[in-house]
Amino acid sequence: MKRSSESHIRGLILGILLFQGVAVSSSNSLSSDAIVIRTGLSRIDGDDLKRHLTTLASDSLEGREAGARGGKAAAAYLRSVLKSIRETSRSLPIETTQEFGRDYQNLLVFLPGSDETLKHEVVVVGAHYDHVGFGKASNSRGPIGHIHNGADDNASGTAAVLELIEAFASLETPPARSILFAFWDAEEAGLLGSKHWVANPTIPVQNLRFVLNIDMLGRLRDGRVITVGWRSAPGLRPFLASHNIANDLLLAYQPQVIADSDHYPFYAAGVPVIHLDTDKHDDYHRPSDDPDKINWDGLRRMTEYSYRLAFDAANRPDFPRFRREALSEPTPSWFNSKDATSPPVRLGVHWDQEQLRKNLIVVSQVTPGSPAATAGLRAADHIVRLGPWNSGTADDLKMIIQTVKNPVPIRVERPGVATPIEMNINFLGTPVRLGASWRDDTALPNCVVITHVVAESPADRAGIAAGDVILDMGGRSFATSEEMRQRVLSERAPFHFRVERNGRIREVVVELIEDAP
Repeated sequence: MKRSSESHIRGLILGILLFQGVAVSSSNSLSSDAIVIRTGLSRIDGDDLKRHLTTLASDSLEGREAGARGGKAAAAYLRSVLKSIRETSRSLPIETTQEFGRDYQNLLVFLPGSDETLKHEVVVVGAHYDHVGFGKASNSRGPIGHIHNGADDNASGTAAVLELIEAFASLETPPARSILFAFWDAEEAGLLGSKHWVANPTIPVQNLRFVLNIDMLGRLRDGRVITVGWRSAPGLRPFLASHNIANDLLLAYQPQVIADSDHYPFYAAGVPVIHLDTDKHDDYHRPSDDPDKINWDGLRRMTEYSYRLAFDAANRPDFPRFRREALSEPTPSWFNSKDATSPPVRLGVHWDQEQLRKNLIVVSQVTPGSPAATAGLRAADHIVRLGPWNSGTADDLKMIIQTVKNPVPIRVERPGVATPIEMNINFLGTPVRLGASWRDDTALPNCVVITHVVAESPADRAGIAAGDVILDMGGRSFATSEEMRQRVLSERAPFHFRVERNGRIREVVVELIEDAP
């Protein structure tokens, strides 16, 4: 198998199947659906991606300016590749040209769906193939007058869509829904190709279920992927994360959608969209955006990720509808909050930090009027028991202080006193159980979003942070945030959460010492 090991491909397949609820009988037997997924992934070839990109980003195409001879040469190359795909494919895609404007042309490839009920519904996978030619003051960051090859912007996305067409056309049975693959022209002139299509659609816009826009996939750095449009339909964020099978991509979710690429005309028309790119760089819209700067492995990984998204969107029985609120809603208040809030004062002491580093809990100062002062704690007292904590770690003690219920039994060893001193203290405030707050979000059905976390709480210690999305608890999702509250209050710890952050899903176990036997 090309590029990827059999075990890695198998992991990708199993992840997709499990997310879709497909039963897998054993690790050694894959369903027919798995074979379909593997077939498509196996056709995404790193050498082909490199060949397509280097051809499109060669000097001979003079920067692929829309309507100019370089742009027309790029279109001719695309047609030649598409002809080759049609000659060897199992499913024959239908190619058309949509001409408009100043000698511009969208190239459209339509793959009819295989399900009689769903084939009238369409998934769009697109990328713009034009660039800025020799550059102008209005579209170049300089120097002007030199060929701007646009290797990343957007020969990379164009090469990816060519490979996606080959992957889907290789399937013995096409996906349930139809797929429209689009090579948009004149994006750099103001999204003209996608705007023209939406105004003059070759398929009724109301039949579109999802648009995946691919623009600048060639500079993957540290796995970071700009991800736009995830609030345009309920559940798109978990959908995106579920296909980050190896957790190797870091999805940098953007809360707002702006008119900076070809997803926007569809978004404005009320179609769910996702836009992916690997972010701008110093060579953006400069002559130095050349193939030698491309991260080839990253481009292949992004193409495979795009395949998984498109495959799922085209095959799942239901796809969520557009959220009208997305057009006008502000950035969610929870979105940029990450840091844990300071824990509330409950006992009223300061610790000897040198002793604390040795996990010895020695009081250095008692706050006047605090519960500690009222109970008679003194500086130099060595605490050896506090509620369920009994000579454990300092981190355990800090967490217990936030969670323990009144009255709290405490045992101290006091210098000069032979016998340990026992006392009960009524702490300030209300004890926490998890130490986090959360809310519902209509863009994230059957999940809750963490809005803030108390420092030194069980949630904080387990690594949960504000902005995390809790997908389920103990394998069960949530109808509402109130359901999670009731379960946290009533169920016995440890709590097993499935948590998504930046497109990476992980299992988080939250321990509560007070629940220990």
